Amino acid sequence: MTNKNGESTNENQGFPSTNSGGGFFEIHVKGHLDDSWSDWLEGMEVKLLDNGEMILFGHIGDQAALMGTLNKLYRLNLALLSVSEVKQKK
Repeated sequence: MTNKNGESTNENQGFPSTNSGGGFFEIHVKGHLDDSWSDWLEGMEVKLLDNGEMILFGHIGDQAALMGTLNKLYRLNLALLSVSEVKQKK
């Protein structure tokens, strides 16, 4: 990103950089979906919590894929609680 003077800035708003190839994300939402939704949600793992919430975890290729997944959750009327990029342990 550049500012009005043409100088480069490092603001990425918490999204992976456009040249990063994506990353692993944890998406926390209010509501439950069963494992059969995993394919529709780009293969993300579905972990149901006892409090009526769930955590989706998996690799998301880039910002467009992340927005696509978030839009799918929105269309299912699930309340978004948090989105976090997580580092994979080697």
